[in-house]
Amino acid sequence: MDSFAFERFQMVRITDRPRLEQLLLASEPTTCESNFLNIFVWSHIYNTRFQICGKRPYVYLEEEDELLFPGGAGADCPSPAELAGVSAEMRAHGKNGIIHQVKAEYLEMFPDYKNFFRAEQVSEDIGEYIYRMEDLVELHGSKLGKKKNLISQFKRLYPDYRVVPLTEEQIPACRDLADSWRKEKEQAAHVDHEEGIEEEHEALEITFRNFAELSIRGVCIFVGDRLVAFSICSRVNSEQFTVHFEKNDPEFKGSGQIVNQETARALLPFGKYINREQDLGIEGLRHAKMSYRPLVLLRNYNLIPLE
Repeated sequence: MDSFAFERFQMVRITDRPRLEQLLLASEPTTCESNFLNIFVWSHIYNTRFQICGKRPYVYLEEEDELLFPGGAGADCPSPAELAGVSAEMRAHGKNGIIHQVKAEYLEMFPDYKNFFRAEQVSEDIGEYIYRMEDLVELHGSKLGKKKNLISQFKRLYPDYRVVPLTEEQIPACRDLADSWRKEKEQAAHVDHEEGIEEEHEALEITFRNFAELSIRGVCIFVGDRLVAFSICSRVNSEQFTVHFEKNDPEFKGSGQIVNQETARALLPFGKYINREQDLGIEGLRHAKMSYRPLVLLRNYNLIPLE
């Protein structure tokens, strides 16, 4: 097995997808950060690099000085002593040596991590919203009644709406809708996250350009011939998908709610849970994600090396 060495890190390219994605999926991660599409399309922002040690994929976000836990289940997990060696190698090259996004189950399975690290739970701002797909389809309960009513209203107003799987054929229409969404947000009177909007737009454009090579699922909502909403998703682990991008035209009331529901419906044959990623401390995003009653706000742990 190739041993971990800082010099072995390399840039993430689309040609790395078959091997790296296979290893990431096999490691059964819980976090959307350990997902090939996320790693690849945001790599220009975070200067993301990776190396493979045996069957363990180590992913490093250089801009954030963030080394992701390589995953694994049971005996396939790296031991705390192995992680301590990796951390020491990172620190020898001037990095912080923190291992990010470690599952709570790992800490329970390997209590001797305390010989090398202290564990710190990630902040709520970067907690990930996990939902049951079935819950997002059925929308049971009074607290989700408003969502259901908006969907019913959409169907009454636009009886010619149709739901189709996202394919390469729809990319031009998706690009147009995303451009309109971005311009509207940037022109809004109270935009506090303009840089983030532009970065997301760049990541979405990379997704469009590499659509055929990425493992993407998603849906498009049309009213007549006009695209009013779309979603882009991919698999995180054997039971979970993440929603990378979801855009809707606010001119069509209920389009945001119906694309959420139809995305869950389209994914239901292939998994159980949807990860709708973080809110990044943005109050509007937090409110929107909480309004769908998540099953859990996933907050993994960071392992911080002892002095």
